Amino acid sequence: MIYYFSGTGNSKWVAEEIARRTDDEAQSIAELVKDGPTVVYAGKDARIGVVFPIYAWGAPPIVERFCKSITLAGAYAFAVCTCGDEAGKAMRRLKKIFAYQGAWSVKMPNNYIVGYDVDSHELERSKIAVAKERLIAISNAVLANSTQYDVCEGPGAMIKTALVRPMFNTFARSTERFSVEDSCNGCELCARMCPIGAIQMRDGKPVWAKKHCTQCMGCINRCPQRAIQMGESTKNHGRYYFRSDKMDD
Repeated sequence: MIYYFSGTGNSKWVAEEIARRTDDEAQSIAELVKDGPTVVYAGKDARIGVVFPIYAWGAPPIVERFCKSITLAGAYAFAVCTCGDEAGKAMRRLKKIFAYQGAWSVKMPNNYIVGYDVDSHELERSKIAVAKERLIAISNAVLANSTQYDVCEGPGAMIKTALVRPMFNTFARSTERFSVEDSCNGCELCARMCPIGAIQMRDGKPVWAKKHCTQCMGCINRCPQRAIQMGESTKNHGRYYFRSDKMDD
Protein backbone atom coordinates (compact mmCIF):
# COMPACT_ATOMS: atom_id res chain seq x y z
CA MET A 1 0.00 0.00 0.00
CA ILE A 2 1.12 3.53 -0.78
CA TYR A 3 -0.14 6.26 1.53
CA TYR A 4 -0.04 9.86 0.36
CA PHE A 5 -0.80 13.37 1.49
CA SER A 6 -1.46 16.00 -1.17
CA GLY A 7 -2.82 19.53 -1.29
CA THR A 8 -2.67 20.52 -4.94
CA GLY A 9 -2.26 17.10 -6.50
CA ASN A 10 1.49 16.73 -7.03
CA SER A 11 2.02 14.01 -4.44
CA LYS A 12 -1.29 12.33 -5.31
CA TRP A 13 -0.13 11.97 -8.91
CA VAL A 14 3.27 10.67 -7.83
CA ALA A 15 1.69 8.11 -5.49
CA GLU A 16 -0.78 6.95 -8.12
CA GLU A 17 1.93 6.69 -10.79
CA ILE A 18 4.11 4.53 -8.54
CA ALA A 19 1.09 2.44 -7.53
CA ARG A 20 0.18 1.91 -11.19
CA ARG A 21 3.69 0.83 -12.09
CA THR A 22 4.10 -1.47 -9.07
CA ASP A 23 0.59 -2.97 -9.18
CA ASP A 24 -0.21 -1.43 -5.82
CA GLU A 25 -2.89 0.83 -4.35
CA ALA A 26 -2.71 4.49 -3.31
CA GLN A 27 -4.58 5.66 -0.20
CA SER A 28 -5.07 9.25 1.01
CA ILE A 29 -3.68 9.80 4.51
CA ALA A 30 -6.14 12.65 5.10
CA GLU A 31 -9.10 10.40 4.27
CA LEU A 32 -7.73 7.59 6.41
CA VAL A 33 -7.31 9.70 9.55
CA LYS A 34 -10.28 12.07 9.21
CA ASP A 35 -12.25 10.13 11.84
CA GLY A 36 -9.31 9.88 14.23
CA PRO A 37 -5.93 8.18 14.65
CA THR A 38 -5.38 4.92 12.85
CA VAL A 39 -2.98 1.99 13.18
CA VAL A 40 -1.15 0.42 10.24
CA TYR A 41 0.69 -2.91 10.45
CA ALA A 42 3.07 -3.94 7.67
CA GLY A 43 4.28 -7.50 8.11
CA LYS A 44 6.84 -9.68 6.40
CA ASP A 45 6.75 -9.72 2.59
CA ALA A 46 4.58 -6.58 2.53
CA ARG A 47 5.50 -3.35 0.79
CA ILE A 48 4.55 0.04 2.20
CA GLY A 49 5.29 3.54 0.98
CA VAL A 50 4.54 7.12 1.96
CA VAL A 51 4.43 10.02 -0.49
CA PHE A 52 4.13 13.64 0.58
CA PRO A 53 5.12 17.24 -0.21
CA ILE A 54 7.90 19.13 1.53
CA TYR A 55 6.77 22.12 3.60
CA ALA A 56 9.58 24.39 4.81
CA TRP A 57 12.14 21.60 4.41
CA GLY A 58 10.16 19.14 6.51
CA ALA A 59 7.36 16.61 6.22
CA PRO A 60 3.88 17.94 7.05
CA PRO A 61 2.99 17.20 10.69
CA ILE A 62 -0.02 15.14 9.56
CA VAL A 63 2.40 12.85 7.71
CA GLU A 64 4.78 12.54 10.65
CA ARG A 65 1.89 11.68 12.97
CA PHE A 66 0.63 9.07 10.54
CA CYS A 67 4.10 7.52 10.18
CA LYS A 68 4.28 7.12 13.94
CA SER A 69 1.19 4.89 13.71
CA ILE A 70 2.89 2.47 11.32
CA THR A 71 4.41 -0.75 12.64
CA LEU A 72 7.04 -2.19 10.32
CA ALA A 73 7.45 -5.89 10.97
CA GLY A 74 9.68 -7.04 8.17
CA ALA A 75 8.02 -5.07 5.37
CA TYR A 76 9.91 -3.22 2.68
CA ALA A 77 9.30 0.48 3.31
CA PHE A 78 9.98 3.47 1.11
CA ALA A 79 9.32 7.21 1.10
CA VAL A 80 9.01 9.70 -1.74
CA CYS A 81 8.77 13.45 -1.24
CA THR A 82 7.78 16.10 -3.78
CA CYS A 83 9.36 19.53 -3.66
CA GLY A 84 9.79 22.64 -5.75
CA ASP A 85 13.56 22.30 -5.63
CA GLU A 86 15.02 20.71 -2.50
CA ALA A 87 14.01 18.72 0.58
CA GLY A 88 16.54 19.71 3.21
CA LYS A 89 16.99 17.01 5.85
CA ALA A 90 13.29 16.17 5.87
CA MET A 91 13.82 12.58 4.80
CA ARG A 92 16.64 12.02 7.30
CA ARG A 93 14.32 13.28 10.02
CA LEU A 94 11.48 11.07 8.77
CA LYS A 95 13.61 7.93 9.00
CA LYS A 96 13.72 8.29 12.78
CA ILE A 97 9.99 7.48 12.87
CA PHE A 98 9.58 5.54 9.62
CA ALA A 99 12.52 3.20 9.02
CA TYR A 100 12.39 3.07 5.24
CA GLN A 101 14.88 1.26 3.02
CA GLY A 102 14.47 3.53 0.00
CA ALA A 103 13.95 7.28 -0.23
CA TRP A 104 13.64 9.62 -3.18
CA SER A 105 12.72 13.23 -3.93
CA VAL A 106 10.84 14.35 -7.03
CA LYS A 107 10.88 17.96 -8.21
CA MET A 108 7.40 19.23 -9.06
CA PRO A 109 5.87 22.65 -9.84
CA ASN A 110 5.79 25.15 -6.99
CA ASN A 111 2.47 25.78 -5.25
CA TYR A 112 3.45 27.89 -2.20
CA ILE A 113 2.22 31.15 -3.65
CA VAL A 114 2.43 32.97 -0.32
CA GLY A 115 6.18 33.29 -0.66
CA TYR A 116 6.70 32.86 -4.40
CA ASP A 117 4.84 33.09 -7.66
CA VAL A 118 4.04 29.88 -9.51
CA ASP A 119 6.49 28.46 -12.01
CA SER A 120 6.08 29.42 -15.65
CA HIS A 121 4.00 27.06 -17.80
CA GLU A 122 7.18 25.99 -19.56
CA LEU A 123 8.90 25.16 -16.27
CA GLU A 124 5.81 23.33 -15.02
CA ARG A 125 5.77 21.10 -18.09
CA SER A 126 9.52 20.55 -17.90
CA LYS A 127 9.40 19.51 -14.24
CA ILE A 128 6.50 17.14 -14.82
CA ALA A 129 8.16 15.59 -17.87
CA VAL A 130 11.37 14.97 -15.91
CA ALA A 131 9.36 13.66 -12.95
CA LYS A 132 7.51 11.21 -15.17
CA GLU A 133 10.79 9.66 -16.28
CA ARG A 134 12.13 9.67 -12.73
CA LEU A 135 9.07 7.81 -11.47
CA ILE A 136 9.83 4.96 -13.85
CA ALA A 137 13.23 4.53 -12.19
CA ILE A 138 11.77 4.90 -8.69
CA SER A 139 9.05 2.35 -9.40
CA ASN A 140 11.60 -0.15 -10.69
CA ALA A 141 13.70 0.38 -7.56
CA VAL A 142 10.65 -0.18 -5.37
CA LEU A 143 9.82 -3.40 -7.21
CA ALA A 144 13.38 -4.56 -6.54
CA ASN A 145 13.10 -3.66 -2.82
CA SER A 146 16.12 -1.46 -3.41
CA THR A 147 18.02 0.28 -0.63
CA GLN A 148 18.68 3.78 -1.94
CA TYR A 149 18.81 7.36 -0.73
CA ASP A 150 18.38 9.68 -3.71
CA VAL A 151 17.12 12.94 -2.24
CA CYS A 152 18.06 16.47 -3.30
CA GLU A 153 18.75 18.05 0.09
CA GLY A 154 20.14 21.36 -1.19
CA PRO A 155 22.61 23.77 0.45
CA GLY A 156 22.24 24.55 4.15
CA ALA A 157 19.94 21.57 4.54
CA MET A 158 20.56 21.01 8.24
CA ILE A 159 19.90 24.63 9.19
CA LYS A 160 16.75 24.82 7.06
CA THR A 161 15.19 21.69 8.54
CA ALA A 162 16.37 22.27 12.11
CA LEU A 163 15.48 25.98 12.31
CA VAL A 164 13.12 27.07 9.54
CA ARG A 165 10.80 24.03 9.73
CA PRO A 166 9.86 24.46 13.42
CA MET A 167 9.39 28.23 12.96
CA PHE A 168 7.11 27.56 10.00
CA ASN A 169 5.04 25.07 11.99
CA THR A 170 4.78 27.47 14.92
CA PHE A 171 4.05 30.75 13.15
CA ALA A 172 3.19 30.24 9.47
CA ARG A 173 0.37 27.72 9.82
CA SER A 174 -2.08 30.21 11.29
CA THR A 175 -5.30 30.61 9.29
CA GLU A 176 -5.75 34.26 10.35
CA ARG A 177 -4.35 35.65 7.10
CA PHE A 178 -6.82 33.82 4.83
CA SER A 179 -9.56 36.02 3.41
CA VAL A 180 -12.33 35.69 0.83
CA GLU A 181 -13.18 38.29 -1.79
CA ASP A 182 -16.65 39.17 -3.03
CA SER A 183 -16.05 37.15 -6.21
CA CYS A 184 -16.59 33.94 -4.18
CA ASN A 185 -19.65 32.13 -5.57
CA GLY A 186 -20.04 29.71 -2.67
CA CYS A 187 -19.16 26.58 -4.64
CA GLU A 188 -17.88 24.91 -1.43
CA LEU A 189 -14.90 23.30 -3.21
CA CYS A 190 -12.44 24.64 -0.63
CA ALA A 191 -14.45 23.22 2.28
CA ARG A 192 -14.86 19.84 0.60
CA MET A 193 -11.20 19.44 -0.24
CA CYS A 194 -9.57 20.76 2.96
CA PRO A 195 -7.66 17.71 4.29
CA ILE A 196 -8.22 18.57 7.95
CA GLY A 197 -11.69 20.10 7.80
CA ALA A 198 -10.41 23.57 8.69
CA ILE A 199 -12.91 25.31 6.39
CA GLN A 200 -16.64 25.59 6.99
CA MET A 201 -19.34 27.30 4.95
CA ARG A 202 -21.30 30.04 6.66
CA ASP A 203 -23.87 32.16 4.83
CA GLY A 204 -22.55 30.80 1.57
CA LYS A 205 -18.94 31.81 2.21
CA PRO A 206 -15.96 29.84 3.55
CA VAL A 207 -14.57 30.58 6.99
CA TRP A 208 -11.50 29.05 8.59
CA ALA A 209 -12.88 27.42 11.71
CA LYS A 210 -9.52 26.16 12.96
CA LYS A 211 -6.66 28.37 14.13
CA HIS A 212 -4.06 26.36 12.23
CA CYS A 213 -4.00 24.33 9.04
CA THR A 214 -1.48 22.25 7.13
CA GLN A 215 -0.69 25.08 4.68
CA CYS A 216 -1.23 22.67 1.82
CA MET A 217 -2.41 25.62 -0.32
CA GLY A 218 -5.18 23.50 -1.79
CA CYS A 219 -7.98 25.97 -1.06
CA ILE A 220 -6.23 29.01 -2.48
CA ASN A 221 -4.85 27.29 -5.56
CA ARG A 222 -8.00 25.35 -6.46
CA CYS A 223 -10.53 28.18 -6.01
CA PRO A 224 -12.21 28.55 -9.44
CA GLN A 225 -12.85 32.25 -8.82
CA ARG A 226 -9.39 33.01 -7.37
CA ALA A 227 -11.40 34.53 -4.51
CA ILE A 228 -9.24 33.22 -1.67
CA GLN A 229 -6.22 35.25 -0.64
CA MET A 230 -3.57 34.95 2.05
CA GLY A 231 -2.23 38.39 2.78
CA GLU A 232 -1.58 40.83 -0.05
CA SER A 233 1.09 39.01 -2.04
CA THR A 234 -1.15 36.24 -3.38
CA LYS A 235 -3.33 38.72 -5.27
CA ASN A 236 -0.57 39.16 -7.83
CA HIS A 237 0.52 35.52 -7.94
CA GLY A 238 -0.72 32.76 -10.20
CA ARG A 239 -2.45 29.58 -9.11
CA TYR A 240 -1.32 25.99 -9.54
CA TYR A 241 -2.74 22.51 -9.11
CA PHE A 242 -1.78 19.34 -10.91
CA ARG A 243 -3.70 18.53 -14.07
CA SER A 244 -2.92 15.82 -16.61
CA ASP A 245 -2.98 18.36 -19.43
CA LYS A 246 0.22 19.84 -18.01
CA MET A 247 2.10 16.71 -19.05
CA ASP A 248 3.87 16.41 -22.36
CA ASP A 249 2.54 13.50 -24.38
